[in-house]
Amino acid sequence: MNERSMGWESKVKQGLFPEEVFTGEMKRAVMEAADRHASDFFRLWKPLAGAIVLSILSAILMINWPFDSSHQAATGLSDEMKLPVAFTPLQARTWELGQVIADADPDILPGLSNKYNPLKNKTNGYIAQIPFSDIQLIGEKRIDGFGMALHYTLKPDSVTPHEIKGDPDYFGFTVDGSSQPGTLYHYGTGHMYGLQFGMTRLFGQEALRIEQPVCRTDGETCVWYLKKDAGGQVSSYMDLDAASYEFDLDGDGKEEAVVVTHKQNNIYIFKEKAGQLLWASVREALGAKQDDSIQYDPAKGIFALHVNAAEGEAAVSEFHYEQGADALVRIDR
Repeated sequence: MNERSMGWESKVKQGLFPEEVFTGEMKRAVMEAADRHASDFFRLWKPLAGAIVLSILSAILMINWPFDSSHQAATGLSDEMKLPVAFTPLQARTWELGQVIADADPDILPGLSNKYNPLKNKTNGYIAQIPFSDIQLIGEKRIDGFGMALHYTLKPDSVTPHEIKGDPDYFGFTVDGSSQPGTLYHYGTGHMYGLQFGMTRLFGQEALRIEQPVCRTDGETCVWYLKKDAGGQVSSYMDLDAASYEFDLDGDGKEEAVVVTHKQNNIYIFKEKAGQLLWASVREALGAKQDDSIQYDPAKGIFALHVNAAEGEAAVSEFHYEQGADALVRIDR
């Protein structure tokens, strides 16, 4: 073998690269590089892991959350927690004494059967006083806090006009401490003697409330309010052809009338200001649609909106009247 080949073999045996010594300094450099890469890895991993955990928790909450947004859209319930109640002066004709009220006359408000302004004035609210000598007494009973209810007929020779043909019976009353001696207030027909009597407050004034639960052929209630002025004279205050409840809704010290009708399922709130009625529609305030229904619970003072969903399910939302403001506030359940 020549010298050239022997030199090649020697190189192969030695390796293509000469042997190097792994010093302590080289070891330290390797360890520092390893630590640096590990630190970078964990620095990036922490926020990434946090984002993954938050995504998982969000998914779990979305799956198990009880609120169904599709049901809300179907029922049409408003997200509004506070709904304003707008009052408007009542535009209605004033009834005059002796004027005939016809069923064909238009209602003053949708579903409210009154044909004329329910609020009385000094003229059309006048109640005549007649002498006891004109009546034949049938019965009498106490009205607590007011006076006596009287059931009677008119004598044939009475000076009081016989407004109804035949021999009808009538209803009247006396008032504690203010009726003139030997007289009574001649108010209505005899069937009223059997109605429900009670003292209440309306528009900040004490009043006698007379209620007939089923009054009209359409099933509506009738409520009559009588008031006594500073001189002791009693007069008609307000007449309503619907159920009525007195409550100080806004906390101003004056009781509003919450009027509930069966016809067209309407609820109205009446206020009195300077001898004029102001009214607001609860149905409009709640945004009720044609197929929805509304209710009022006088014991709790709660207004309820029943929304009929497209799939036939009914959703109920309840509201209370906010004191200090004209607004209905939704109650969370």
